[in-house]
Amino acid sequence: MNALLVLMGLLLLSYLGSFLVGDRSIRGFGLPSGAEYVVLGLALGPAALGLLDRSLVLAFDPLANVALGWLALLIGLDYGYARDGRRVRTARIVGSSLIALVTAAIVGMATWFAVGALMGLKGDDRLLVAGGVAAACAETTRNAIRWVVEQHRAAGPLSELVAELAACDDMVPLLLAGGLFALRPAAHLPAMMSLGRFELLGWLAITIGMGVVLGAMSTLLLAREFRRDESWIVLLGMSLLGIGVTARLGLSTMTAMFVVGITVSVLSRHRIAVRELAANTARPVLHPALLLAGAHLEVHPSSLPLVVAAALLARGLAKFFVGRALGVVSPPARKAGALLGLGMLSSGALAMTLGLAFALRFPGPLGDTVLAVAAATTILGEFVGPGALRISLRRAGEISPAPASSETADPAAAAAP
Repeated sequence: MNALLVLMGLLLLSYLGSFLVGDRSIRGFGLPSGAEYVVLGLALGPAALGLLDRSLVLAFDPLANVALGWLALLIGLDYGYARDGRRVRTARIVGSSLIALVTAAIVGMATWFAVGALMGLKGDDRLLVAGGVAAACAETTRNAIRWVVEQHRAAGPLSELVAELAACDDMVPLLLAGGLFALRPAAHLPAMMSLGRFELLGWLAITIGMGVVLGAMSTLLLAREFRRDESWIVLLGMSLLGIGVTARLGLSTMTAMFVVGITVSVLSRHRIAVRELAANTARPVLHPALLLAGAHLEVHPSSLPLVVAAALLARGLAKFFVGRALGVVSPPARKAGALLGLGMLSSGALAMTLGLAFALRFPGPLGDTVLAVAAATTILGEFVGPGALRISLRRAGEISPAPASSETADPAAAAAP
């Protein structure tokens, strides 16, 4: 299979995502996390059928990096907004970030010990893998929450709480990824660009600062009356500039573009129109990116399954702890019981894109381990998260019991003409 055929296949997949699928993955067509595209990529890739060999997959790395940057921009534009378009309260944004931080800390510590004992990693390598896994496991995808709420017509304070928490937990994993990438900027940089002992904080500040500057420039260029074509040119131009510079410096493209999105969302008076304009591109970009992520999956060390198991167990315990803590501080969550935390176990696009970002930037066992854990937690979340959340919402009285069938509800009415 040559690169042209693969490119045509990715374009076809993008077309299907935009025209045929749309939002129907929320309403019953497809999985909320898009895990099926990851599995498809794994099946086609070198780890399984081999229809896409390793050299062919690597040839699309620049395209994948652009896709990751654009998806991070969309996350930033939508950050802090509920599904109905209103702003989430600051207290819940802080609470959501705290939940993500606690989850990342627990998963990171478990992975730190696991990769040290099982893979023999030390120093920065050990930190990169543990931190990357922590970042990939920190979020709860809003798509899975929305899927359960819409499928079962759930309504109430707990549904609103869980949806808003899932909508605001992206900042922690993306900033963590930015710090980890700052550990190892590009090796080809001249010595004059060395920041000395403040190198980590310096490169992270450069990453965030670049996002703020590009976002502010985009806001200035969008300051006049909103025009669709001009807005596309501004968003695409600034995105390609940010993606190119961060890739050249070896910094986190996703972190910088996420900051660009937040900056435009906060500063631009056309924020709603820009968000609606860019939102239509989410699935056409996401589906090919997920397929490439699956094709990148490769098992290097024989101990990788044990590392994956340790990370998944730690994430499950972390979410269980979060559910118990929510039950203490929130009366609606108290009614849901201990399964609420497991109901927030679903992960999705952010986990997989972060895993792919680490695989692209740190090829080999380091990046492959992060990507493998991201894929495993995404697939596991599809089996556990929606079901646990459905039970929790039913216990809280926000999902009505299924109505009796027509055969048993009223025999007299059934016999009437």
